[in-house]
Amino acid sequence: MKLSLQAAAQLGFTDGYILTADAITALATGNQVRVGTHPAGGIVTRAAVYEITTSAGTSTDLVLDVGTTGADPDEFIDALDLDGLTKAAFCTGDGFTGTASDTSTTVGVKNGVVNNTASDLPIYAEVNFTGTVTAGKWLICLEILDPSKLANF
Repeated sequence: MKLSLQAAAQLGFTDGYILTADAITALATGNQVRVGTHPAGGIVTRAAVYEITTSAGTSTDLVLDVGTTGADPDEFIDALDLDGLTKAAFCTGDGFTGTASDTSTTVGVKNGVVNNTASDLPIYAEVNFTGTVTAGKWLICLEILDPSKLANF
């Protein structure tokens, strides 16, 4: 969800997505859900995952990736252990750590991940797990700067 200008100014994030145990179960392991848009020429300056409710179930390997690369969306958050998370994790993705290999679409820079294309890119969350996930709720937060918005002033 896109946050209002007032909420974004207060919170420091522009986009948020609630990921629940029910959504994870419906999604099934290895599948993806769209959680936002990385605008053409825009930059994701921060990514965070915050645990609202602790996970439960038989799964002990609940892992989250967030990014734009369809095959392995991990530019913003990479291999985050959701069932081991105690509160929050920030900017663990390949684009922030300097290990990004897909330089044709996103380029990691010192202060974020740039969409280096002329088109908007979908941002995906991918969850992998075995067993069951019966409880849990997490907030995926993104701060996205879109220079094209300045053209409207």
